[in-house]
Amino acid sequence: QLVSSLTEASLEVADYPFTTKVPQLGMMKFENAQIQLVDMPPITDQAARPWFASVLRSANALLLVVDLANEPVKQTGDTLAELEKFRVGLAGNRKVSDQVMFQKRGIVVGTKNDLDGSASNYADLKAECGDQIAAISISAEKGTGLEGLRKDVFDLLEVVRVYTKAPGERTNMADPMIMRKGSTVEDAAEGVHKDFRKGLKYALIWGSGKFAGQRVKKDHVLQDGDIIELHT
Repeated sequence: QLVSSLTEASLEVADYPFTTKVPQLGMMKFENAQIQLVDMPPITDQAARPWFASVLRSANALLLVVDLANEPVKQTGDTLAELEKFRVGLAGNRKVSDQVMFQKRGIVVGTKNDLDGSASNYADLKAECGDQIAAISISAEKGTGLEGLRKDVFDLLEVVRVYTKAPGERTNMADPMIMRKGSTVEDAAEGVHKDFRKGLKYALIWGSGKFAGQRVKKDHVLQDGDIIELHT
C-alpha cells in the first residue's frame, strides 16, 4: 500500500501479509526530483532470503514499515534483528551488534495511524526509538503524512539539486542534476560531460554565492537549489 500511495506504480495491494513476493519498483516524486522506491517482501519471508542481502546492502536508505495497530515496538525490534542477520543496521542505532558491517540511514514508518490504538502505540514507538532512529506516523490509505514522508526520504538520501544553464539562456528548473551533498562545481561539470571538467575555468552561480551571478572556483561546494553557468 505505501509504495503504491507514494508512486504511480500499479502494485498488488491487499490487507494481509506477504502480498509482495518479489521486489517491485516505483518512482516517487518529491517536488522536481524523482526517487526510486523498492517495495520488498517481508524480511521474514524465507523464499526471499537468497537475494535479500544484496538488495539491502546496495540501498541508499531503508524505510522500516510497521503497523501502528499491531505492536509496532515489537515489529521494529524483530525487523532490526532480522536486518542484523544480513549484517545490516540502521545508522544511529546504539543497540546494533558487532556483526553489522553495513550501516544504512533509515526511518521507521508507522502506518495505519487512523486505526484504534495507533496513537498510543506510536507514542510507545517514539519512546523506544528515542533520538537514535527517526519514527514517523502515516496512513497510506488516507494519505495522512505522505507529503512529510516524501521530504524525509529526500533528506535521508543526502543529495542536492543543481541546475545548469548556458550563457544568455533561461534555466530549466524542472530537470535538476541530483548530486551528493559536498559535490563541487567541478563534479557538476563532469556530470554534464567529461570534457567540461577538463576545460572548466570557472562558473557563475546563483544561490549559494554571496550575490547572484558570482564567479566561483571549481572547488566551490554546491548547495540544494544552486544554478550554475559553466565556462570553459
